[in-house]
Amino acid sequence: MKLYDANTMIGAYVREQVSIRDEAECIRISTPFGIEKTVAYHADARSLHPAAGNAKLAALCRNEPSIVPCFVVSPHYKYEQGWAYLEQELTAHRVRFVRMFPREHGYTLGSAHVTEMLAIAQRLGLTVMLSYGEIYQEGDIIGENPLFEQLCRQYRDVAFVLTEAPHRRNMMWYSFLEQHPNVYVEMSVNDNWLTYERTVALFGSERLLWGSNRPFNSPGPSVTMLAYAELPETDKANIAYKNLERLMER
Repeated sequence: MKLYDANTMIGAYVREQVSIRDEAECIRISTPFGIEKTVAYHADARSLHPAAGNAKLAALCRNEPSIVPCFVVSPHYKYEQGWAYLEQELTAHRVRFVRMFPREHGYTLGSAHVTEMLAIAQRLGLTVMLSYGEIYQEGDIIGENPLFEQLCRQYRDVAFVLTEAPHRRNMMWYSFLEQHPNVYVEMSVNDNWLTYERTVALFGSERLLWGSNRPFNSPGPSVTMLAYAELPETDKANIAYKNLERLMER
């Protein structure tokens, strides 16, 4: 089965012990699973400094055509080099995917930083990725941050990908798929029985993406979930690579 991976972090991660420890190992493990393309962000861009990690990723991609760059965007750019510099970097490196980590990088979905970054994504036709954990609130108010849906409505030309969407929140991401045609769901940790069959029956297969969630998970379980799903081959192909391929070409 041909696979394009929508969700990988590449590089050495300093905050947690993971089984895939560096760039070379991440690339090497793709071959046995048949992963031909991988949309990846760099661990250093997440946990150390966005611009430095993105530079490492861009250098890696020059020599490794299987890696499709996903830059981590953050207010760090605004206050150090300026938004214009970020836009130039995205254009120069032909980046089609960006990722935000509001909680980890110290801002919120309701901040002006987010609307400024989404305006750049809209101008450049970029796909914006967010972990489901970034929009899920705990504490006094448990549930999804309503600001996410406001942003989906405000930036209808921007494709949003929710990564690591868990089955236990399926009624919520069902709602996102139903209400917002610019929302896609990446299924790497959604390992409930019949999850693909039920979702495709409700919403079709055109906005579901296969991903591995490397290095936090092995690709094996997510490969198995899709391979054994009782779906027509056209739907499996959409999820396995075609939908992500279309986002690459936007």
